[in-house]
Amino acid sequence: MTLIDLKQRLRDRSEYVLRLAAMKEVGERYPTRVTKAALPHAGAFWRYVFVPLYQRVPWSFKRDAMRRLKMVAAGWPEDARRFGEPWRPPSGAEQVEHDADLSGRRDGSGRPQEAPSAER
Repeated sequence: MTLIDLKQRLRDRSEYVLRLAAMKEVGERYPTRVTKAALPHAGAFWRYVFVPLYQRVPWSFKRDAMRRLKMVAAGWPEDARRFGEPWRPPSGAEQVEHDADLSGRRDGSGRPQEAPSAER
């Protein structure tokens, strides 16, 4: 088993147990709205050590750990936006090129118009 396989197994297992913990929390909050999960329970370490520890560790520490282990997507801009900040369009030449491609091809409703046919 390679290092990549181990990282993937770690990520899969941690996502799974965190999802189970979230479903349990929702079930405790709204007991009349949910049914018992049919998913198998994870091991005792994951339920009683990993999940409580993960929930108490600050996000900045988790983010740094994932970056050091190279368990994040490559090529994404660093801190493109902060948590809770609304999406904003990209800046720079890429946006200008995109706008130039769309100019003159929209009607008053903002929908793209079809290109005129040469057969007409």
